[in-house]
Amino acid sequence: MLLHTSILDLRYREVDPKIWLIYSPLIAFLYFDIHEVNLFIYLYSIVAVLAVFFGFYVISFMGGADLFAIIILGLANASVHPLLFSGLSQQGMEPLIVVLYSSVLIVLSGIINFARNFKYTSGLPLGTRLVLSFTARRIKVKQFLRSKFLFPLTEIDESGSESLRMGFSVDEDDSHWRDLYAKLVREGKLEEERYIWVAWGVPVLPFILLGYLISLVIGLPFS
Repeated sequence: MLLHTSILDLRYREVDPKIWLIYSPLIAFLYFDIHEVNLFIYLYSIVAVLAVFFGFYVISFMGGADLFAIIILGLANASVHPLLFSGLSQQGMEPLIVVLYSSVLIVLSGIINFARNFKYTSGLPLGTRLVLSFTARRIKVKQFLRSKFLFPLTEIDESGSESLRMGFSVDEDDSHWRDLYAKLVREGKLEEERYIWVAWGVPVLPFILLGYLISLVIGLPFS
């Protein structure tokens, strides 16, 4: 399930809700696991994870596909037996462990991005420098016009006026921005060689997949 939906997330940044219906019978595995878990630990883990993911979904930080994935995964994998440190995973902490490793991977990718971009933010307020360095990329307009799933943080309107925003909504259509900037280039209001800041529409499902695979090997190295 995670491999299939991760590929869809990478290619299209969306997953048809009918696909989750196809995979929803996986939650039947809860029947076999529920007798093995510590019910308090499991309920705490899955409720905390769902609350966080639902909150991110409500404020448009995350798409509905990520929420569906964690619901099915959390119910279908109440108890797992990693190769190492299986204690808490076996007792029902698996949903929280998957999110923990997924989050660590996302943060690591942000740190790598920070190392590449911080030098280009000189002259901006510190808070703006940190946000841009962790979450954005600096590319030329011509690269942006050939891109996919990139959203401009250097926002330029039809009159050529410029502003800098710190984020974007997952509901935005990246093609709208490419069409607008291509129009500005044709009208001579924007140069193709100019550098702008853009944010990547991060595919969360591949990070969940990697976090899940790590959890199956390592578990949580303390209990």
